[in-house]
Amino acid sequence: MPLRVRLIMLVGLVLLASLACGSALVGWHAVSSVRVELRAALDVGVQTVQNGFDDLAHDDDRSIGLRRLVATFNGNRHVRATLLDANDRPVTASTLLVPSRPSPAWFRRLIGGDPSPERLAVPPAIEHGAAILLQADPTNEVAEVWDETHDAIFILGGFALLSALLLYAAVGHALRPLETLSAAFEQIGQGDYHRRIPQHGPPELVRLARGFNQMTQRLAAAAMQNRRLNERLLTLQAEERADLARDLHDEVGPLLFAVNMTAATIGHLATSDRGADIPAQVRIIHDAVARMQRHVRSILERLRPLRGIGLLAAIDGLMVFWRNCRPGIAFDVTVSVEEDEIGDDLKDTIYRVVQEAVSNAVRHGEPTRVQIAVVHGGNDHIRVEITDDGTGLPADGSAEPGMAQLGLVGMRERVMAMAGSLTIQHGGGRRGLALVARLPRAGSRGAGSRGLQDMEAQE
Repeated sequence: MPLRVRLIMLVGLVLLASLACGSALVGWHAVSSVRVELRAALDVGVQTVQNGFDDLAHDDDRSIGLRRLVATFNGNRHVRATLLDANDRPVTASTLLVPSRPSPAWFRRLIGGDPSPERLAVPPAIEHGAAILLQADPTNEVAEVWDETHDAIFILGGFALLSALLLYAAVGHALRPLETLSAAFEQIGQGDYHRRIPQHGPPELVRLARGFNQMTQRLAAAAMQNRRLNERLLTLQAEERADLARDLHDEVGPLLFAVNMTAATIGHLATSDRGADIPAQVRIIHDAVARMQRHVRSILERLRPLRGIGLLAAIDGLMVFWRNCRPGIAFDVTVSVEEDEIGDDLKDTIYRVVQEAVSNAVRHGEPTRVQIAVVHGGNDHIRVEITDDGTGLPADGSAEPGMAQLGLVGMRERVMAMAGSLTIQHGGGRRGLALVARLPRAGSRGAGSRGLQDMEAQE
């Protein structure tokens, strides 16, 4: 059921309850009012009859005077007068005023309230044994109350209906931004992150719209970043495949051709009288195969530099290379993580970050000391920090141009692909740079490429 209908039903129930309570209160007051009015009318009638008796004491024709006294009640709204003889038989009676709009029978029964009749004995000096009976009739009073109640209920009902219509329109206007928001969420579910909703209306809806727009902006940025990462990965894969194809074509291909030709030569020698030359041809094949094995091993080491030696050994080997190339730079290495607790993909990312960061620091920063730390960063993260005391950031403090020049875009993409973060800031004493990568430990724990393992095992 739509929210608008629920709100209207709830308010309608409240209005109906209010109308019922108001009707009950009006009815209670009506009962009290009818009883008081009828009692007062009876009292007035009694006083009128008694005054009439006093006047009839001086009348010559008292019998006609009694009928005339009863006739004075003709057209009375509340009291009917009846003249009774000595045997309590009605002699004559007055007629009540007939209401123009009679009340329903159920309302008459609901109000009720007929007071007890009043019997007034005619003085013997006027007529012996006669009496006048005064009876209160609520018909006219109940009809009047019915008219007032009917009008009041009609007004209350009209007010309730008008209130419901206005509330329906107001709720619809207030909920329209929510309908827009619902449609926007459907578009987001379909992958469209460029939808924005207007920020107007009540403060609560404005805050909701602002948060929604901020969310869509971030989702759009994340989607764009993912597309760039996928494009970068595809580019890297294509470049890597091209490098492998070139290496295999330029290095392994000629060796395989040489092995094939040498094998054919051995076949010819075996069928001729030059069998003594076969061992020399076998050595040629052996040398060619050994060269192919070394080349394939170098390809495997380039693809998976950590295989078989571990993260710490790979970083130490990298530092040995740089110490030999730049003996004037001091390299400090601290690795305090358990390698068995992290996956191969995470190890490879850590190594590539260290490799790129150290290379950039040495080539562009002119440092005297480079510190490498791979430690637990808390909250189930690995913290990789490379700090140097070189020239540092540009004078204006802008890091982004330097990042593009130092080739850190690929490093950042590697870290983001592992759901990590990369920051670059000033080093200690405002000298050099401090590159900090935070990587979640929940990386893949795969054992690496089984195809590469099989190739190495066959060597």
